[in-house]
Amino acid sequence: MSKVTVVPADGLVAVDGEMLFFDVPLPDDMQALHALQWDGESGHTEWTDGPNQPLTPADYDTQIAPFVIAWQAEKVRREEAAAKPATLEEARAAALARLGAAFAAAEEAGKVTSSAGFVIDATERSNRDIEGLITSMEAGGTQETTFCAADNSFHSVTLDQLKTMRLEVIAYGQALYARKWELRTAIESAESAEAVRAVDINFDGVGA
Repeated sequence: MSKVTVVPADGLVAVDGEMLFFDVPLPDDMQALHALQWDGESGHTEWTDGPNQPLTPADYDTQIAPFVIAWQAEKVRREEAAAKPATLEEARAAALARLGAAFAAAEEAGKVTSSAGFVIDATERSNRDIEGLITSMEAGGTQETTFCAADNSFHSVTLDQLKTMRLEVIAYGQALYARKWELRTAIESAESAEAVRAVDINFDGVGA
């Protein structure tokens, strides 16, 4: 006999350690069941309206087997659903979710080769940092400062170079969004699930 755990309030049925969460059907005489534990030979039930009750092999068919059958039916349903080809709407929703994640990663890891001769970070934070340096230099009348590149190397840059770098970071962000809208349009205009899956979601080359 299989090992079985049932916790109806959590929607949990586990058979031999494999847990599934679903709406657990309860017989009329088990509506107050809090939990069921069966180790394959013996076990017990816990109730919300009374003390624990022991389980023996004689109880298996009436109190344990129905949960195993429900678990098996749910497992088959999930396997069939996973094997079923995705509809256009399902494929599109999944692709848009991947696009959102890929865009966020590209934003977080943004880099661009600057005309100053080295690679700089091209994130919102780096844009704020550059803006802060420009404001500070203009306020103090400074024409040159030290700048930390994406590889943590330090370089001497002028105020004009910083202003150019700010524009380069802005341009990267615009290119990133343009690529996102391009991919989104391709996904939303695809006329089949296969066409959606054929859309190559990547931001390679943006800012290179």
